[in-house]
Amino acid sequence: MGFGNNIVLRLVVLWLLAGSSAWAGQTVDCGLTHPRLSRVVNARCHDFRVPLNYEQPGGKKIDLHVAVIPASGNAPMPDPLFFFAGGPGQSAVDSAVLMWPVFRKLIAHRDIVLIDQRGTGQSTPLTCPRDEARLELGADDEQLRQEMARCLEKQTVDVRWFTSRQAVQDVDFVRRRLGYERINVMGVSYGTRVAHLVLREYPDRVRSIVIDGVMPPQVILGPEYADNLAASLQKLFMYCEGDSSCAKAFAGLEQEWARYLRQPISDKREFHLAHPRTGKVLDLEVSRQQGADAAVRLLSYASETRALLPLLIHQAAQGEWDGLVIQALRFADRLEKEIALGMHNSVVCSEDVPYYGEADTGDGDNRVLGRMSRQLRVICSQWPRGESYADVHRPLSSDVPALLLSGELDPVTPIGYGEMALKQFSHGSHLVVPGQGHNVSPRGCVPELIEDFLDRLALDQEKAACVQDTPRLPFFIDNMGPGA
Repeated sequence: MGFGNNIVLRLVVLWLLAGSSAWAGQTVDCGLTHPRLSRVVNARCHDFRVPLNYEQPGGKKIDLHVAVIPASGNAPMPDPLFFFAGGPGQSAVDSAVLMWPVFRKLIAHRDIVLIDQRGTGQSTPLTCPRDEARLELGADDEQLRQEMARCLEKQTVDVRWFTSRQAVQDVDFVRRRLGYERINVMGVSYGTRVAHLVLREYPDRVRSIVIDGVMPPQVILGPEYADNLAASLQKLFMYCEGDSSCAKAFAGLEQEWARYLRQPISDKREFHLAHPRTGKVLDLEVSRQQGADAAVRLLSYASETRALLPLLIHQAAQGEWDGLVIQALRFADRLEKEIALGMHNSVVCSEDVPYYGEADTGDGDNRVLGRMSRQLRVICSQWPRGESYADVHRPLSSDVPALLLSGELDPVTPIGYGEMALKQFSHGSHLVVPGQGHNVSPRGCVPELIEDFLDRLALDQEKAACVQDTPRLPFFIDNMGPGA
């Protein structure tokens, strides 16, 4: 899958400072890339120095990295699209290639502005390098505490000022420095929280909002993860049962999943296998939670990887975890490079964990992600609570045109979240893309629908019927791939 008093005075001070050398940024031509894709996107990159704490504009500064993909048309619209990435902890600039199916439709008319949210990418990143053989989250609370304490010690800035509140202030700073009067905002996953907050705090500056993988303001990250994933997997079993090849190969898949969940999550097994990226042979002792569960969770996000799940669940139910552990290693390797864990902690430990109830402990919950709340509490016992909005979870009420996008099988931000968030908008539409998981905006005809929405400020319901034809990868029946 977070202002105080004298706001007018502060804005005047910031406006005056915007012309001073302390706020100047360097601008260069740059090529945006992604390690998993070959495309290069041409852009203009800006590096600004912004206040660590906007309440003290003359105090310590940090680096803020911004990329602008310029509109290609002769007469671009004056209102660009500002895009916010997920995580929390992903780089928006690095997301440019992944989001290219959407952006290539929009740059004929509009600039695309990508801000590496403070703490991510090249914006004073709060990273936590880890051993390549470690998996996502250990079952050992003490080990997790020590790892987070070590990560915190490595940081050279005060991590309390890396929450959604400062990110939203950075957005308005960039808007003003680049000379835009009004903007369109788009967020994916956690980025939908940032988009919501930008609209809430600067309503006169936002022309429209597009949110994909919607996280309503009132939702707290963590306690609902296990329920959402369980519901998504239930739909997976239903799809498998309705597919003749999958149903034949994996009869009783739901029962096999129940049998797998009865295995204690802390029991460990030894593995001797090659790392999927480096080829280095590893001798690992891995618990169900560290390895197999982590893979099930992350494979469920996209239709391409969900296609592997029936086969891997069937194997795991037979006691063969190797396939899931290899997938967990592959994802852990990617996540370390693509998620700034320290920034993730600064957001979640400020805007989510403090709002957990006494019942949100996860103790004794054997489901995948059932103990996520407990683990996040452990992380936040070492990571300081930051300076975010006291009312970060307050819904808004807006007449700004809104397009909300959900995947039918999304394991982290389900359809119900989109319906909940839709109530905030008097001019909003919620579009569900069948057969898809998390982040549907680059899928099928959705980029064309987003382009049309930004032009017309309304969803064309007749055109939107095209999402029924969004393709998905057939289920793998064995290690060779899908059935005939």
